[in-house]
Amino acid sequence: PRPAATMQAHPAVPEIAERLRHSVTRLARLLRQQDEGGFGATLTAALASVKNRGPLTLGELAACEQVAPPTMTKVVEKLEAQGFVTRRVDPLDRRVSRVTVTAAGRRHLDATRQRRTAWLAGRLDHLPADQLERLMEALDVLETLIAVDTAVADASGRLR
Repeated sequence: PRPAATMQAHPAVPEIAERLRHSVTRLARLLRQQDEGGFGATLTAALASVKNRGPLTLGELAACEQVAPPTMTKVVEKLEAQGFVTRRVDPLDRRVSRVTVTAAGRRHLDATRQRRTAWLAGRLDHLPADQLERLMEALDVLETLIAVDTAVADASGRLR
């Protein structure tokens, strides 16, 4: 959270923040509901992190996903059982194993993303043109919010 001294003076900021938080949270929940097989948000998020940042140690993956290492061990075991990741011993430190996404894991992520995107596109198809235009403009603002947060996280050394 930012210190109060740096907060914008615009009186609508708290209301905008509340409505945006609620909308983003609800939309994310609806998108996750499009997943098949009860795979779960934690497993999908961990698999995506391995794909995007891997190969990762279990500790790195746990830190990335902000869960305890024992929790991540169970997650990786489930991903391994599905054939979505493999663990390999690190050649430089044989006490450590690194998790890597498999072709099946990539296919699963691609199918999940396609299903979620198709669901959302179906909803967007029902919006009038003027609302789609407003949404396009709002996406620029959302992407700016994300870019600022990512730059702050990168500068602090934390993974997001």
